[in-house]
Amino acid sequence: MQRHNQGFTLIDMMITIIIIAILAVIAYPSYNNYVIKAREQNARADLVRNANKLERYYAKNNTFSGYGDTLNPKGKLEQGKSATFFTFAGTYQPDSYRLVATPTAANSGATRAVVYDSLHGMLLCEDSSAENCDPY
Repeated sequence: MQRHNQGFTLIDMMITIIIIAILAVIAYPSYNNYVIKAREQNARADLVRNANKLERYYAKNNTFSGYGDTLNPKGKLEQGKSATFFTFAGTYQPDSYRLVATPTAANSGATRAVVYDSLHGMLLCEDSSAENCDPY
């Protein structure tokens, strides 16, 4: 009588699981970086939208000072898609302004703030100060 082996051995299963684990270890960091960059792009778009509003305010008033008084009732800048993952703040001088989107705890893995400075343009910063910034 012939005997037919059917199914997988334990070694076959272990090799398959190891290959899947190696692929997951390689793929997850790339995916996480992609998600963080997409969220930074959403924050950038929200900052540009707010910068456009600031420029319209300046065209009417010849100053950026006082813009914070015209914000929504909560005193915050308009946040679109990035509201969950970034906190927005702005500082307004008579001739310049700085808008900062700082990552929240919901944006796990993100460490860089997205900054729009009227004098320097769009920046990615390790913190919200002007140091440690890279042009976007």
